[in-house]
Amino acid sequence: MPKRLLLLLVVLAILVLTFSIFSDSYSNTIAAQVSSCTNNTVIRPEFALPDVQGNIHSIKEWDGKYIVLNFWATWCAPCREEIPEFIKLQEEYGASNLQFIGVAIDDAVSVDSFSLEMGINYPNLIAEAEGIELAKKYANITGALPYSVIINPNKEIIFRHVGLLNREKILDVIQLTKG
Repeated sequence: MPKRLLLLLVVLAILVLTFSIFSDSYSNTIAAQVSSCTNNTVIRPEFALPDVQGNIHSIKEWDGKYIVLNFWATWCAPCREEIPEFIKLQEEYGASNLQFIGVAIDDAVSVDSFSLEMGINYPNLIAEAEGIELAKKYANITGALPYSVIINPNKEIIFRHVGLLNREKILDVIQLTKG
């Protein structure tokens, strides 16, 4: 067998093995990310970010509540689509221990303008590009937007979702009644 053919086969075998290992690891990570947390509860990571006025807020401020933590941006069309439903749910269930929190992968001026235009009635924290790293701490390894997690009053992440999150899914996960 010529040396070039043998070398080519060895390189090909290494590539196939590397792809196989990476593929299995990636698939397992995605499966863990997308599924809801049931028996394997995960405590939410701590963070603090400024709001549109520059005031720093810690996630701890909302301890004891169900939190829908939504990573979004003003330039993200699906993000803009789900926000009106979040506004309605915050209005309807805010008194029942539900708190929406937006984490904007955007600048304060854009978020403030958009929030006023939409009438957003829940806190929006400004993370800019660093928000992608924060979202990764919440298991969004792809950096996709919108990305939401639901955290129970015990600080446990009980649900993760990439893409549009609808009213029915939120209410199914939190199972609150209007207060």
